[in-house]
Amino acid sequence: MKPAIFRDKALQEKFDRDGYVVFDFISGDDARHIAEKFYALHKEIPGGFYSEAFNPDSTTKDDIYRATDAIFDPKVEELFTGFKKLGSTFLCKAPGENSKVGVHQDWTVVDETKQYSATIWVPTVDTTEENGALRVIPGSHKFFDAYRSPTMPFAFHGNEDALWDAMITVPMKAGQAFLLNHAVIHASSPNLTKTERLSIAYGLIPESAELLFYHATGDGKVEKYNVPDNFFQRYYNVGQRPLVGELAEVIDYQVRIESRISIEAKINNEEQTRMRVPIFKDDSVQAFFDQNGYALLPALGPQEVKTLLDFYNDLELKDEKGFGFHISMDQKDKSLVGTILDKLMEVALPKMSVHFRDSKAFVGSYVIKEPNPTSVVPVHQDWSFVEDERRHSSLTCWVPLVDVDLNNGALGVIKGSHRFFKNFRPSPSPQVPSPLSEHMFSIFPYLELVPMKAGQMLVFDNRTFHGSPPNSSNGKRVAFGIGMTQRDAKLVHYYLDPKAENKDRVFKYAIEENFFRKYENSRLAQMYDNGEVIEGYELEGTIPFTLPKFTADELIDLIKDHGNTFNVPMCEKLAKLFNYNMDGSTKDTKAAAPEPEPEVTQPEPVVEEKPWVWVDDRSFIEKYSPVNIVREIKKRLTADV
Repeated sequence: MKPAIFRDKALQEKFDRDGYVVFDFISGDDARHIAEKFYALHKEIPGGFYSEAFNPDSTTKDDIYRATDAIFDPKVEELFTGFKKLGSTFLCKAPGENSKVGVHQDWTVVDETKQYSATIWVPTVDTTEENGALRVIPGSHKFFDAYRSPTMPFAFHGNEDALWDAMITVPMKAGQAFLLNHAVIHASSPNLTKTERLSIAYGLIPESAELLFYHATGDGKVEKYNVPDNFFQRYYNVGQRPLVGELAEVIDYQVRIESRISIEAKINNEEQTRMRVPIFKDDSVQAFFDQNGYALLPALGPQEVKTLLDFYNDLELKDEKGFGFHISMDQKDKSLVGTILDKLMEVALPKMSVHFRDSKAFVGSYVIKEPNPTSVVPVHQDWSFVEDERRHSSLTCWVPLVDVDLNNGALGVIKGSHRFFKNFRPSPSPQVPSPLSEHMFSIFPYLELVPMKAGQMLVFDNRTFHGSPPNSSNGKRVAFGIGMTQRDAKLVHYYLDPKAENKDRVFKYAIEENFFRKYENSRLAQMYDNGEVIEGYELEGTIPFTLPKFTADELIDLIKDHGNTFNVPMCEKLAKLFNYNMDGSTKDTKAAAPEPEPEVTQPEPVVEEKPWVWVDDRSFIEKYSPVNIVREIKKRLTADV
C-alpha cells in the first residue's frame, strides 16, 4: 500500500483509483492574484505552450514559488498530510493550434513501486475544450511501469492517437485543483480562443519519498540520480545530465515499447472496470471472472446430469455432417430444437441460476464431440449478444454431462482475453472475418484446459478466447451450453451485410430470446450466401465493421502478459496424435513400436464449439496441417520453455 497523501479518505480512494482527482481549492480571485506575477514577468505572452520550469533563472522561479505558496499553503496543509513540496511554476497556453500539448506522462521522480509523485494543477481562468482544458485517461497510471524522463521514450510511443481518442476532457473553474499522479496519461487540446490559458503547477511527494531523476545516455544505459527536494526549482537543461544531484547508479535499461493491441487492451480493461454491472452473487467469483474472463462453479447434481444425459440418448441425434462434432441447434426440425431448449431450461437453469444476480437465459443447445475426431476446435470468440458489453455481461455456461479432460476435449481458455478487443462479433461464419483467423493456431498452444467433473459449470465471457483439443477417447463428450446475461440487458444481433463488397458493414437487429429458436449459424450462412437478410426483427441501423490489426507475436506477448503459459502436455498430445515428434520431425513407425493411436484420416472442416460461435469452414488440413501444428509448437516451445 502506497502512503496516503489526502486527509480525506474518499478523495484518496478516488485518486488511487483514477490517478487524478478534481476538487475545490482556492478562490478564482486568489488564482487571478497569483497570475499577476506571471504577467509582471512577461510583458509579451510567450507563443505556443510555455512552461516557466525551463527558465534558467532560479531566482525568478523561487520568487514564483513564494508567491504561489503564500496562497496555496493553508489549503495544502488543510487537505494533505505527510508530504513534501517540490516547488511551483506557471504553464501558459497561448491562442493557436501550436499550443496543443500531446499525450504524455510526467517524469518518474520517486520509487513508484512504493510511492507516487503528484502535481496540483490550478487554472487561473475557467477551462473548456475550446481553450485547452486538461484531457486524461482515468486509471492510466496503472498501465505501464517503465521509467520516464526527458531522454527516454514513452512506453506507448507510436500509439498516441489511440490514447488521445480514449481521453476525457475535464473542464474546470478558476481556482479548482486537478491533482494528478505523475504516471497518469494526460494531454490538452490547443487553445482556440483569443486569450491565453494560464495555470499553476505545484509539486508534492510523500515525506518518506526520496526524490530521483533518470537520464538515459543513449547506449542502453540509464543514470539514476539522487536529487534535492528543490531540484525542479534548479533544473532547466532538459535532455542533458542534471547539474544538481548525485549519481547513485548506472543501470542497463531500455523502455519496452508496447504494441497497439496491448495499449488498446489496457484502455478497454479500464473502461469496462468502471462501467461493469456485476452479474455474480459472490463478490469473489465476480472478481476472479473480471480478471480472467471465466469461472468454474458447481451446477448440476447427479440426478440432473442423469436426466439430461438420458434425454440426449433418447433423442438419438446423429452427426449428420460427419464432422465428429455436432450441436442440437443445427437440427433441421426446429420444433425439436425448441423441445431440447425447453428441457435444458427446465432441468438445468434453476440449478445454474443460483450463482447469478437478476439474469436471463437466451440460448441453449447440446454440444457433442464424437470419439476420435481429428478436428480441433480453433481458438475463437463467440458472437455479440448484448448491446453494451462494457456494461452487461454476455456469458456462456458450459456444462459437461461426462467428466472432461485433455483426452476427450475439455474446453480451454485464454485468461484475460475478454478485455483484449472492443470489437463486436457478427454472424454468419465463416463469411465474417475474425481478428483471430490468421493467428488461431499461434494462440492454441496457450490454451489453459479446464478439466471438469460432470455437472460442473464453466462460465466464460463471450469475448474470451476459447477452443478445445480433439476427443481421442473411446466415448462421446456430451455437454450443453446456455447463454446468460443480466435481465435488463438489451439483446441484439449483428449480421454481416451481404451486399457489403469489402465486408465492412453490418446490420444491427433488436432481438429477443426466441430469435435463436429460428436462426442459427447454418441458416444465417445460407441466407448470407443467397443475399438475404433477417426478417421479423427490427433493423436498428447499419454499422461500420472493422477488425483490430496486430501480428501473431504482438498477440502472443499480450497473452503472456496476462499470465497465460505454453501448454506443453496438450501440444505433446497433438503432436503424438498426428504422428509427429515435438522437434517437428515425422515419427519413424518402422524403427519404433509406437503406442496404438487413432487412425489419422484427412480431417474434415473445423466446426464450432457451440451454435453461436465463430466458425471456419476451411478444412483443418488447409489451416492446421500436422506440419504446421508442430512447427508452431516447436517455435513457441523454443521461445517459451
